[in-house]
Amino acid sequence: MKNGSTLKLATITLLLLTCTATFASASMFELEIIPLSKIMEDPTVYDSTMAYRKISVIGNLSEIGKQSAVLTEDDYSLKIDTTKSELFDGFEGGEQAMITGEFMHDPIEDDIMYPSYVLHYPIQDMGEVNISSINSDPSYYNGKYVTVTGELSSIDSSMSRYTLVLMDNSTEDHIKIYFYGSTDQEIGDVARLSGLYNGGILHSEKMGSDIDPLDISTIIPGFSSLAGLIALGAVAILLSQRQR
Repeated sequence: MKNGSTLKLATITLLLLTCTATFASASMFELEIIPLSKIMEDPTVYDSTMAYRKISVIGNLSEIGKQSAVLTEDDYSLKIDTTKSELFDGFEGGEQAMITGEFMHDPIEDDIMYPSYVLHYPIQDMGEVNISSINSDPSYYNGKYVTVTGELSSIDSSMSRYTLVLMDNSTEDHIKIYFYGSTDQEIGDVARLSGLYNGGILHSEKMGSDIDPLDISTIIPGFSSLAGLIALGAVAILLSQRQR
């Protein structure tokens, strides 16, 4: 009896640990945040020319020009490439930002970060937004998370993503979307997508109808498939012990 109680207690503990496990994998827009001090101490560790990788850095923007800007954190600074000027639309000097991209170490010239995404920091999620509102003031929404709903008017696929056009039939406003996932949606379907609006494009990893009906996260939000299997296994052990 005592052994059975101990086993049940251990199983319940395992289940609780599973429930409090981290949510599904982190967003591609917010990767491992590396302090500028660590990069300056050993830049070769983070140099993407040696081993391709992307990281995120946080700091205050300044000297924003057509070719570059400066990101400062405490007493450390990093040059940021700004040739993709649309990524920085609406950002001002002195503003805090998160830059996600590739760090390049140059032992002769200045080290530089080539951004893939530029986000306002702290992170801002604007929730459900009309497509017309984004189109009327794109700089306001640039670098922020938004959710939009509309009819799919165009779907093109490539090896790494879908390029979608979502239209609001009531206003005929449309928005271009890069969707990084899989979907069986078709032209004419109504879709709801959430993601980062940056550089005039909504970058999305989440489409409203893209969740598998059998995915555990549709039953218990926040569970990954692995966490779901562990939790179900723990429940099965409890049930088998009760039947004895």
